[in-house]
Amino acid sequence: MKRIVYIGLDDTDVIGSPGTGRVARGLAEYLESLTFGYSKGVIRHQLLVDPRIRYTSHNSSKCILFETERSSIELQQPCIKYLAEHFQEGSDPGLCIGTKEQVSGELLVLGHLAQSDVIQKQNVINLANGAGVLLAELGGTGDGIIGALAGFALTVGGNDGRYVQLRGIKEIEGLITVEQVKAKTDTACVVDEQGHLVSDKEIIDSLGWLRPSLVDGRPVLRVRLANNPAGKRIWEPVERRHTKPADYEGGQS
Repeated sequence: MKRIVYIGLDDTDVIGSPGTGRVARGLAEYLESLTFGYSKGVIRHQLLVDPRIRYTSHNSSKCILFETERSSIELQQPCIKYLAEHFQEGSDPGLCIGTKEQVSGELLVLGHLAQSDVIQKQNVINLANGAGVLLAELGGTGDGIIGALAGFALTVGGNDGRYVQLRGIKEIEGLITVEQVKAKTDTACVVDEQGHLVSDKEIIDSLGWLRPSLVDGRPVLRVRLANNPAGKRIWEPVERRHTKPADYEGGQS
């Protein structure tokens, strides 16, 4: 029976290398190429930015939602193989694989705590072991398991982060109706800043970059009315592209 297996990744990159978002998308495509299942998206979670934490640009972790009939254990070695082949010297990659049923209240608390405080690696290992979640340190200090587990827990929690990969979102350009967004992508619905549904006929200026948020476990595009000098009723995405450091070449997500 098909179910969603969650694959958390963090600290896979260094300055000048492909970012963790790109690595996560590549891993999802690799698992699909093995006919293991189908990616339902990759989600970015913002973690704490603090000088006590090593990170490349914005300290975000990624989590793949992978629909499959395979078990977490069956996915572990293919994931490790792919990440080993894409290892960047100087990075501290971590991998986490688990299912929704394994996420306890303690894991959810840890996920949110990683957004506001420094987490000790041993605490992460203890919690993962207690829940039966698979963790793997794949080089360097292995501290990436902290963000990997946090991203996994936050994704299962269903109300944090944004999609950096979702069917169709990277092909959207220019003006588009709400109805077209839902038809061309796996976006569940479009809402305004108060959470109210936006009509299918309304027009969105995609700004060439649509990234739905994870809301109640679904991809939801949040928009706001734009200032339009022509007086037309145009909406624009609330989520905007993050600015990377000038010497960072990992790509925008």
